[in-house]
Amino acid sequence: MAENWWQDCVVYQIYPRSFQDSNGDGIGDIPGIIQRLDYLQTLLIDAIWLSPIFLSPMADFGYDISDYCSIDPVFGTMADVERLISEAHKRNIRVIFDMVLNHTSLEHPWFAESRLSRQSEKADFYIWSDTIPNNWHAAFGGRAWTYDSTRKQYYLHSFLPDQPDLNWRSSKTVEAIFNQLAFWLDKGIDGFRLDVINCIVKDEALRNNPKIIGSRPRPYDMQRHIFDRNRPESHQKLKMLRKLIDGYDQRMLVGEIMVELPGEPELAASYLGRFQDELHLCFDFSLAYTRFSAVKWKKVAKRWYEAVGKHRVPTWVLNNHDIPRIVSRLHGNEEKARLAALFLLTQRGAIFLYYGEELGLPNSKISRAAMHDPLGKRYWPFHPGRDPERGPMVWSTGEGNGFTTGESWLASAKAANRYSVENQELEQDSMLHFYRRLLSLRKEDEVLRNGLCTFIDTSCMHILAYCREIGSDQRLILLNMSNKNQICSVPLVQTSAMQCELIFSTEARSGRMDDLHAIQIGPFQGRIYRLLVKDSNL
Repeated sequence: MAENWWQDCVVYQIYPRSFQDSNGDGIGDIPGIIQRLDYLQTLLIDAIWLSPIFLSPMADFGYDISDYCSIDPVFGTMADVERLISEAHKRNIRVIFDMVLNHTSLEHPWFAESRLSRQSEKADFYIWSDTIPNNWHAAFGGRAWTYDSTRKQYYLHSFLPDQPDLNWRSSKTVEAIFNQLAFWLDKGIDGFRLDVINCIVKDEALRNNPKIIGSRPRPYDMQRHIFDRNRPESHQKLKMLRKLIDGYDQRMLVGEIMVELPGEPELAASYLGRFQDELHLCFDFSLAYTRFSAVKWKKVAKRWYEAVGKHRVPTWVLNNHDIPRIVSRLHGNEEKARLAALFLLTQRGAIFLYYGEELGLPNSKISRAAMHDPLGKRYWPFHPGRDPERGPMVWSTGEGNGFTTGESWLASAKAANRYSVENQELEQDSMLHFYRRLLSLRKEDEVLRNGLCTFIDTSCMHILAYCREIGSDQRLILLNMSNKNQICSVPLVQTSAMQCELIFSTEARSGRMDDLHAIQIGPFQGRIYRLLVKDSNL
């Protein structure tokens, strides 16, 4: 049994704007989430994570916060949030808030005071310079420095000019940030997802980033980000933050680590701290950017496990608000999507699901004219923006799909009715029921939640095989990641003295016994076996 809830949790990410609209304005809100808590309970999840709901001018849809302790009216009120926390806790569902601590909105009172005077109390809350001091680029385009005519200096912004970076080298800034977090911890929030948390401390001398030779999609990608990310002091700040969190019972931090794609698992793991004294969890997105292949997925997963080690907790994710949905990445192949889900939910550690993932929901079809995302418009048509993966949840058939009675802020997925919860509840072989069965098995099976994971070389390169084990209690997982029938043998220790009982399958068959020396698996099929030692007297 895990000592702490996050060590083997399943967290369900909600993009509030797109989950459930309660008042017909076409935008999802907090009361809408409360309405759907009973549905979430049927998934046996441990927590929900809400993308930002704080007061914001929405230059980057809430990732530009103008008040950390106020709720944006588009989502509801403080009373709504307090009720959400209470109602979720009644159902044994914890609540995690998305916190953006690298930067604020241009409209935050801290910035208003900081720009007012170089002698103001908050003068050093942000990073200012008399000139453009270096070659840094912003991730969303252009220079990372913008001139402010009031203060007559340049301020740093790693993303949009609307998002000035906070100065984490100022003790007053850090104290103010921690006070905002304590406000929510005192209200009963169970944890925080920390946006681009490895960017918080910048090089004190603001040195130039080294250039990268070659062609990349953005100027930002033409630099090695060694002076504007991953500074050693970031780890010191996170240790301080961890002490604050540990002052509360069973609270958790999970960090987004901004890295070069497809991923840098060793770097991500470093933010857990050598002595588990920084983040409790952190994301590695390597798997989400890896081609669907047994050989490649095995390599990526083994590297992540090795980076984290046996005594820290790996975090697994295939979808989120910034990544195209996996069904769309797999070109609509639902068999592959089920296999991916089987892989995800049989890993050790923390699992993160994105709303609609359990329905096999694909991206929405978004035209440039309908795009709300500034980044998407800037890079169109080379980048379709982030709106497609943020389309409305599909609850029922018909106009509005149960999401809204008004006009939705964003288009639904094409042929949305077929993905609806309403339809899938009626179909026993639907994606929704598949996820529920798999989540139920994980909840019931200690080995699948916390057992060590060992990858196995089989006789077939197209089959991804691994064993989960606690002592002599073992589960064998086999995934055929090809479009052809495959036969494999599994060279386990004492194979001749063992049987394998099928306990879960994408083929909806279980209970039978198979021979480990010759297992045949159909195209894009996966199985979970319980390994049994034969009675030597028989």
